[in-house]
Amino acid sequence: MKFIHRLPALTLLIIPAIILLSCCRQHSSQRSSGAAGRINTSVISILSPATGTVIKSGDSVLIQFEPRQPDIRVDSVTLLTDKNPVVTHTGSAGSIYWHAGNIRVGQRTIKLTVHYNDSLRESHNINLVILSDISPKNYSYRVIAKYPHDENAYTQGLLFDNGLLYESTGLEGRSSLRVVDISSGKPEKIVTLGSGYFGEGIALFKDQIYQITYKTQVGFVYDKETLQQIRSFDYQIREGWGLTTDGINLIMSDGSAQLFFIEPEYYTQTDRLEVFDNMGMVTSLNELEYINGKILANVYGESYIVVIDPETGKVTGRLDLTDLMPEGSEGDMGKVLNGIAGNPQTGHIYVTGKDWPVLYEIELSPAL
Repeated sequence: MKFIHRLPALTLLIIPAIILLSCCRQHSSQRSSGAAGRINTSVISILSPATGTVIKSGDSVLIQFEPRQPDIRVDSVTLLTDKNPVVTHTGSAGSIYWHAGNIRVGQRTIKLTVHYNDSLRESHNINLVILSDISPKNYSYRVIAKYPHDENAYTQGLLFDNGLLYESTGLEGRSSLRVVDISSGKPEKIVTLGSGYFGEGIALFKDQIYQITYKTQVGFVYDKETLQQIRSFDYQIREGWGLTTDGINLIMSDGSAQLFFIEPEYYTQTDRLEVFDNMGMVTSLNELEYINGKILANVYGESYIVVIDPETGKVTGRLDLTDLMPEGSEGDMGKVLNGIAGNPQTGHIYVTGKDWPVLYEIELSPAL
């Protein structure tokens, strides 16, 4: 302020005029003041594809665009998908094809950047829905053994480690984490959750059991030998349903078609995957198990398990367990299939459900 007071009166009149003239020129040229040379209004029109266009993985998509003004010269076009930019077009506006390749399925956004008039650029988001290009194969199974299961165990998570079966049970006032004697179905060790918690999925990571809860957005970590609670953690995911691990990340479901990849130490999200088959989105993903590079998931309320490719989100297989459902459980959402535990020594899988009287050991064909 002191400096301005010392300026001559004529200078004070000239400065606003210069500022006004500069603003008018900037508006008429439609250029921004940033060094990147971005524009304030769109000069490129995207003709196709329409928002929400549905394609399959591997398809080619026709992208059509044109300048809105005759003096616009398109220099090049860059597409950005999964952080891999590719220059796909040079010269005047027209049509280009983008090949979906083995891109992740789901609702995806392609960022199209048009470089024009030597130094300017403009970006557009093209939103597509990408389905799987494969039909899930049907797995069959053979029952190896049947074991008793606690009919008051509202199974939410199941895992097998070194001959021991760990189980998480749900419902407020009934939630627990337990080590189960497979031969009897009775818990050898058990810890109960507070009355305000609804237990959900569990995963074993570096000799610690992680357990999530339904709607409280709180999880617990236990010593796998003693089941003594080591710590608790918070998470921002809306609801906790299933939990497993690929040995690097925890993988969590929330009852939608999404799987969340979580860094175990601080429980921060590192990635997100949408699950689709060749028909569309697969929702209500529940209990999870990671076996031989594949994610197996119960679908809440259904009598089958889906097999998911963790790289692409494609459903690659399906295991129908309708014949294992307890008598009278059809339509009872309190007795749905829920619980998958793989035995790496035998390749067999243990499956059960909420308040089921039986735990099954099965062998899949083909093997996972």
